[in-house]
Amino acid sequence: MALIRVGQTEFDARIAIFDKDGTLIDFTGTWLAIVDLLLLRMADHVTMSGRLREKVQEVLGVSLDRGEVDPGGALAMGTFAECYALLCHCLHQEGLRWDEAQRVVAALDEEVFQSEDRNRCVRPAQGAVEALARLKEKGLHVAVATNDKTRDALSDLLAIGAGPYIDMVVGADAVANPKPASDMVDKICGMAGSPPATAVLVGDTVMDASLGRNAGVGLVVGVLGIEDRRVLEEHVDVVIGSLDEIS
Repeated sequence: MALIRVGQTEFDARIAIFDKDGTLIDFTGTWLAIVDLLLLRMADHVTMSGRLREKVQEVLGVSLDRGEVDPGGALAMGTFAECYALLCHCLHQEGLRWDEAQRVVAALDEEVFQSEDRNRCVRPAQGAVEALARLKEKGLHVAVATNDKTRDALSDLLAIGAGPYIDMVVGADAVANPKPASDMVDKICGMAGSPPATAVLVGDTVMDASLGRNAGVGLVVGVLGIEDRRVLEEHVDVVIGSLDEIS
């Protein structure tokens, strides 16, 4: 066990579990850039009407013009599979057959979500890598639980230099049930050989908080970002402004 400090709270932990987007990754900056890239590449496959451009942003829950992400939207809370289905729906509404829409989205997966261009869009959250390094120095098992694909999450974490400090990454494709079900935490704790009560979970949304509660972790931490402080305070044990407050 190691004593960690989160703001003014102290907790004896063996495992630190982090959400990725919005917690270790600057969610708004990163994903607005990726969605902008997505729309650019989509125009190589289909006619990019103003309606399609707006529809894609609407279903994902982002606004490039306003520089905003909806904390309750699909991009912030959904799985990669759900977001891909929404993109297929947008293309289908533009007149593509469903199988054609699937083909386009599969191509965009390769051209955008698994590309070097995506890596260049990824920005670390304030204090993320430094916080991970501090926890590893204390001897904690450090893991990431994300509704993104495991492979894409690994790519993002390597892009910000966090790879050396993370023992395990569990994406939505690595468990039967994604967030907010307890599966990810159960898998991480099982591999670490410690019960959830010895874990601290750090995330930026109510979905992350629900994952922690459902799994029975010892401490649930909310990081301010796209979610309102008052909303986070209703669901977590402690709210912090950035990962600089974890040591």
